[in-house]
Amino acid sequence: MMKERSTIDIVVILMTSAVGIVLLTATVGVIIGKIIHPEVDTSRAAEMIANVVTTLVGALVGFIGGRAQGKYEAKNGGS
Repeated sequence: MMKERSTIDIVVILMTSAVGIVLLTATVGVIIGKIIHPEVDTSRAAEMIANVVTTLVGALVGFIGGRAQGKYEAKNGGS
């Protein structure tokens, strides 16, 4: 599966996986913290997690769009 991918693809997959694991861990930590201590305000933590998710989705959409545009230009000989 990985033999067919370019180095950039592998790096993007690894970085996205690492960020995803950190986000999952942070989200589970906030949920557990809220269950154990319901009086704690977790709105700031939830906002920070949402901001990271939004940034990551935007970066991935941009990356995929750039790859698609590059393949299109390579196939059709430029702009």
